[in-house]
Amino acid sequence: MASTSSSSSSDLSSSPSTTPPPPSSRRRSTHLRSQNIGIDPSVLAGKVLARIGRSPKHPCMQLHFADGAVYQILVDGYDPVHRGLPKALEMDPTLDSLLNAADGSVVLERTIDQCALVTLTDKAFESRQREQRWDQNHVGVAFKFREEQVWHCVWAMLTDHENGTCVFRSYNDVYLDQLRHSPRKRHSRTPSSPA
Repeated sequence: MASTSSSSSSDLSSSPSTTPPPPSSRRRSTHLRSQNIGIDPSVLAGKVLARIGRSPKHPCMQLHFADGAVYQILVDGYDPVHRGLPKALEMDPTLDSLLNAADGSVVLERTIDQCALVTLTDKAFESRQREQRWDQNHVGVAFKFREEQVWHCVWAMLTDHENGTCVFRSYNDVYLDQLRHSPRKRHSRTPSSPA
């Protein structure tokens, strides 16, 4: 696993206010997951990325390849039924602006040169009774295209807001997994018998 450092910053005060879960459900994650979930990102090396998109409703990014394979960057522990604190995929400014300009999905014809899980360190905080800040390590997915030789990175951030002000920011690990479509039921067409 490669290691890098990021200093994520964004305007957190513009997100809508949410009702926070009980404080006991928030834990400071000081260590990374001991067993990786998902697949080894290096399997994407050499594949041609045809389209990339992010879900407007869930913290998920889909990578569609020329060979028909689809992979997803997902947030570890995210449950679409019990969402908890709002989670969002964050990414480097170049990738973010590319997806924003294309309204969340963009057609590409670029070859993945390298792809790996990376360890990021960011400042997390909570500022309810008294402000607390800590360094938090978390896992991101980083990749670069053969055509650009610039690293792009995707990670997950959790935030909580009160009266339009961010009062809690933390980070979650992300991982890569292959999307497997369930087989569709085929309706057999039986020729109609003459009456």
